[in-house]
Amino acid sequence: MARKQTPADASRKNGRQDAPAALPATPPVPPRITPLSSPLGLEARLADLLESGQPAVLMTVISREGSAPRGAGTRALLTADGLLGTVGGGALEAAALDMARQCLASGLSACHLCRMDGSADTDMICGGSMEVLCESLDAAQAPLFRQAQRALDQGIEGIWSVDVTREKHPRRVLYLERQPDSPATPTDGLSLDLSALPGDTPGVIIGLDPARNLLEKNRGKAGLVDATVARIYMEPLDTPPVLLLCGGGHVSLEVATLAHACGFVVDVVDDRAEFASPDRFPMARHCFVLKAFADLVRACGIGRRHYVAIMTRGHSFDREVLVQALESHAFYIGMIGSRSKRESVYAALRAEGMPDAELACVRCPIGLPVGADSPQQIAVSVVAELLAARAGTLQRLRIDD
Repeated sequence: MARKQTPADASRKNGRQDAPAALPATPPVPPRITPLSSPLGLEARLADLLESGQPAVLMTVISREGSAPRGAGTRALLTADGLLGTVGGGALEAAALDMARQCLASGLSACHLCRMDGSADTDMICGGSMEVLCESLDAAQAPLFRQAQRALDQGIEGIWSVDVTREKHPRRVLYLERQPDSPATPTDGLSLDLSALPGDTPGVIIGLDPARNLLEKNRGKAGLVDATVARIYMEPLDTPPVLLLCGGGHVSLEVATLAHACGFVVDVVDDRAEFASPDRFPMARHCFVLKAFADLVRACGIGRRHYVAIMTRGHSFDREVLVQALESHAFYIGMIGSRSKRESVYAALRAEGMPDAELACVRCPIGLPVGADSPQQIAVSVVAELLAARAGTLQRLRIDD
């Protein structure tokens, strides 16, 4: 069958070559994106930015319906230097970013509703919708976010409330269980009485009951709640989990890097200063140097939001750290090593009177069994297990010991 003649064939036959079709205009340069997880949380970053006089736009997914990519409570931060975090990526995020840039320029806030209608040219075929609040922030809100950061650092329960009824001027309030201790003088601009707040100035309220009652309408999760005549977005003040890496070797370094990128606050402890230093672990919040890992629980402040990963350089140190970790209230304890090492360590501890019920709380070998070999692969297996433990799905994975 003869091939159908194309316009290009005709051009060549006539002894001329058509100029190539004009390329589309150069697309805008995508924003520089930085992961939100860091030794400084979002509240601390915002406080630093706003105190330095830099405006910012906090992008928050406030509602989701159907199969939208990110749920309520997802946050990203737009500044003049770029984007921190993501609210979904692709065309959805591009549209929300356009709105956020306008808010950054105008100083006003706005809500952006994105519907994923399945159009092939939008890359949004999953259906559903999500609403993103693009909230303009300036120096006036710096004290509020600084107080939130102090509450997070001190483990104080809190709830954010944002009235988005007037979306250009949303009203953000922070409810706290108690007043955070201040390292210096009290933060200016804070009030314990909402009625005493001038105009739409954001403030802090001590006492969680009013906010908790509203949040329970959404089963304790972030999202819009029914508040009669107002549109109120509620969000728990999210205290990030803390991963304490006991041992600063090659595997710990890879685990720290990946866990940090996945939202964990990372602390590192070793008995050698060169293996527990900010130079080696730039992503770490704290680097502890403890001789023989002594007084671990008190020195590292191990509490209920801690995940303890035992990866020291020797069995004797692993055993010493494990005994101390089991005396803490850590949410998760895992220890690296083979099954034979586990049985050897456990046998010695049983001989010293350690109950089997205590040892059953330890994940050893640490990490999901994915056939990991290199430090990087081991890090994937370990962080995957940490995420499953945090999500409450670890027992449902049906993994044989």
